[in-house]
Amino acid sequence: MLNPNRKESGSVELSERKKQILKAIIGDYIRTAEPVGSKALTEGHSLPFSSATIRNEMSELEEMGYLEKPHTSAGRIPSPQGYRLYVDELMEQPTDTGEDDAPLQTMMQTKVRELDRLIQEAGKLISSLTNYASVAITPALTQISIRQFEIIAVDKMNFVIVVVTDSGTVKNKMVRTMADVSKEETELLTYVLNQTLTGLPLSQITAERFDIVRRAAGLSALLAPVAEYIAELIEELSDQKVFLEGTNKLLRFPEYRDLHKAQALLDYMEDDRKHLLPATRKIDGIQFFIGPENGANPLRETSAIYAKYDIGHIGQGAIGIVGPTRMDYAKLSAQLSRFAKGLNKLIAETFLDEKDGNS
Repeated sequence: MLNPNRKESGSVELSERKKQILKAIIGDYIRTAEPVGSKALTEGHSLPFSSATIRNEMSELEEMGYLEKPHTSAGRIPSPQGYRLYVDELMEQPTDTGEDDAPLQTMMQTKVRELDRLIQEAGKLISSLTNYASVAITPALTQISIRQFEIIAVDKMNFVIVVVTDSGTVKNKMVRTMADVSKEETELLTYVLNQTLTGLPLSQITAERFDIVRRAAGLSALLAPVAEYIAELIEELSDQKVFLEGTNKLLRFPEYRDLHKAQALLDYMEDDRKHLLPATRKIDGIQFFIGPENGANPLRETSAIYAKYDIGHIGQGAIGIVGPTRMDYAKLSAQLSRFAKGLNKLIAETFLDEKDGNS
């Protein structure tokens, strides 16, 4: 599905000449961060047009909203609308050099068994590879299931509840009961939990199903704190986590030389990372959010590129980079796409092969 900010098919279609000129301007501006004039286009590109023609076309592109003219320069810069047309129609994918193979292979050999940590490490790596800020988002794990319960008695009133999920996540909590609980009661409740609630998606662990546990395990003082912890765990795992890495790398771009502007952006990104959750729109497996498409907030002057990763039946997450709108969309999207494929492979080998290899 294309971005809703893209011009509708009924809009005026750009001529091939305008598209060539816009593409050249965007390429120059991405490389130099300086407004582009007709002279630079004439001298720096093999465009088969005169200077006068280029100037006229640039004026028309500005009137149509694809270019903007900074107050202090005679040149022009791409607008968010110009970048949107570029990523949708004009940019070419660079040749895959495989330059990211080594760090990806190293990551694949890590075999981190906990999903949250793996996604966080993936965010750190893509930030290092691209030199941009990165956003790594875990899935909403409503389809995750509990593989095993264990209840460890510290004494007759204090217990550690251990829960292992099929994504490799291990959770535990110390609870205290209101009355003594015998070894037999503890063993029975552990057995019933493993027989009744394991292998089910979290979304199916309902109050009605826990009633089955209650009837089978009897009225134990341990039942209430266990039920409370399972409810907490379901809420926690159903919530997406957002890991943010490398925000200080944004300060190297000339767009953020204004420290007040830079601080406002960094504060916004850090204060509530849920601002960075992308929508579910897809463009050939890669999502672009350019300028105002990020909302009426400090992110409106940034662009983000996201790729999805899959965890089989468990769900989907996303990994992406954030930077100024003047980013090399072709190179970075290709790099991110390649990285996401490697991450999918790592996830499949780490979390899915044992259970889903034959599915």
